[in-house]
Amino acid sequence: MITLRKHVFLCYTLQVVWCVLVVAEEWTVTIPNQISGLMGSCVLIPCSFTHPSAYIPTNVAWYQYSKLPGKYPVVFSRTKPGDIVEHYSGRTELVGRASDGDCSLMINGMILEHNGEDIYPWVDEVSKSVFAFFQWRVTLEVTDTAPRPQLSVSEVQREGGNVTVSCAVLHTCPSSPPSLSFGDQRGVVQGYHTEEIQGRWRVLSTISFVARAEDHEKVVACNVTHPGGQTAAGEVVLDVSYAPRSVSVTGGSTVVQVGTNLSLSCVSDANPPASSYLWYLLRDGLVMPLNHSTETAAVTDLHPDENAFHCTAINPLGRSKPSCSFVVTAEYKPSILANSSCFYHTGQVICRCQARARPRAKVLWMVDEGPLFPSSDPTTSPQNHTVMDIWAAEGTYENVSVTCLVNNTHGYDKLLLSVFVKAPPTNVSISQLPARPLEGEKVTLSCLGHSHLPISSYRWYRVFGEQSVLLREDSGSLSLSVTRDVGRFRCSALNEMGECSSDTMAVNVEYAPAILPLSFCSGNDGQVRCECVVDSHPVAKIIWTPWRIQDNQTHNITDLLNWRILRSILIGPKVDDMGDVLCNSTNEHGSAFLKLPFIAGETSAQRSLFYGGVGGALLLVLSFASFLFWRFYSTKRRDCRVALEEVELKGALQVIHHDPTDCPGSPEARVHWI
Repeated sequence: MITLRKHVFLCYTLQVVWCVLVVAEEWTVTIPNQISGLMGSCVLIPCSFTHPSAYIPTNVAWYQYSKLPGKYPVVFSRTKPGDIVEHYSGRTELVGRASDGDCSLMINGMILEHNGEDIYPWVDEVSKSVFAFFQWRVTLEVTDTAPRPQLSVSEVQREGGNVTVSCAVLHTCPSSPPSLSFGDQRGVVQGYHTEEIQGRWRVLSTISFVARAEDHEKVVACNVTHPGGQTAAGEVVLDVSYAPRSVSVTGGSTVVQVGTNLSLSCVSDANPPASSYLWYLLRDGLVMPLNHSTETAAVTDLHPDENAFHCTAINPLGRSKPSCSFVVTAEYKPSILANSSCFYHTGQVICRCQARARPRAKVLWMVDEGPLFPSSDPTTSPQNHTVMDIWAAEGTYENVSVTCLVNNTHGYDKLLLSVFVKAPPTNVSISQLPARPLEGEKVTLSCLGHSHLPISSYRWYRVFGEQSVLLREDSGSLSLSVTRDVGRFRCSALNEMGECSSDTMAVNVEYAPAILPLSFCSGNDGQVRCECVVDSHPVAKIIWTPWRIQDNQTHNITDLLNWRILRSILIGPKVDDMGDVLCNSTNEHGSAFLKLPFIAGETSAQRSLFYGGVGGALLLVLSFASFLFWRFYSTKRRDCRVALEEVELKGALQVIHHDPTDCPGSPEARVHWI
């Protein structure tokens, strides 16, 4: 009996041991040893377990590990929610299903009391003799500072190329991941959310944009906001490479003296910095390259006035546009120009002194080694920086010594102008003797002029409209027997320097009045009109002796003067028995009178007939004159060169036209000018 009990007990013991061993081999728990959570955020503790295939789990609870015997603080339990400790109450939830072997726990709104606590899961209150779940614990770590995000940027950052900035942060709350933003940075943003190691998730945000030179050394910030309000930020500095730009030339003073050495620098904005340079000088519209390839250039040959310098910077990515002009003004002492000289004009010695100088120069004069005296009001030209002054003196100088001295802050220059004055004749005019000759008397015209070199010859011309006929040469006087139509004359005076002509002069001839046949009287419509036309010099005075004048009658007299022709018009009422009208003309050389008979009962038709006759006569005269004028110009247009021989003018001017060899067959003709 005892032996049988021993056998039964042994079998039972072996069976229990076998069951325990089998069960122990099939229960496992997978859980992280430690997990961190941000205060105010949530934490998802990943947890999984395996169980015997014949066993179907239904419930999972979580406990806080305690070394005190009999103490099992409840962290989460569906069956005993009232036993959950206070600082976990309402914060925990099971996110997995026991039947799936998922024991993951979510803790929301973590607080500092959770820090350092160890918690563990328990399935279906399985006896610890079967499987001791508390041996697999996770330690909670609570932080009150959000971690900085991790930023990275593309290795190649070049102007015009695409650049991507990445921002990543790890977290433990996949249901409410932190949000990422790049502030005001332009570009295309993309986001990613992935699980990393056990209990850790990764939020990644990228921003892509086309790089500009202005983006170099720009700070791109990434801001992180966690559930619960915790924030953090990170930043990355861009390193964008680009070709040189914003190139400029710098140097010392922009106003220097000619001969001064000048050091210039070519400043540019480039990444990487410029490694070589090109230098240019712009002068008088021409671009001249300089023999410099470094950032600085030493200039030793500054030209006068303005020197415009340019530079171009070069790095491996390209070259810049030429810089703006850096203008250096090179000042210099005066230099008197070669066109400074003296000359004689209209009775004056005139000296002109012209010099280039910068800054503006003063002009001083010295005559025949006398004292210096300042200029009056010199003129300046900003375009070529010249100053010009004129010294003038009245009179004729055989020799004169004039010194021009020009100075400014940089020095002076002077020039001795010794001249022997020569000039063409000036102020040529005609004088007449006697001044008031009578018709038929002789008159002498003299050609007068001022000339430092003696006048060697004269020329006399008779003027017809725009045409001039040469009368004689070599003599300074011309004798004429004058008539009232003697005409107009001019003369020229010549010396070895040139020729000068006088103005055209009409010879002054005086004569007694002569009443012209154009004078007449006519009457119509109760009025009488009389015209008396008188040729005289000086102008005659006209006195009318009309018909019987009654006291209550009025007469209107109008005088019209055309050169020497005086036309006096008398208009009055017509009366019976008017008789003749007498026109009396008188000047200091004599008088003339003419009775103008009045034809009683003259009609408008008769008066029109009279005027028509007069007009017709004038038309015939004008037609004949036009014919002669046409013949004169037709002859002048021929290719013949007509030689003129001048004879003494005595009463009539006789000009003989010879027959030159280039116009054979032309008859000799004589023309008498009256």
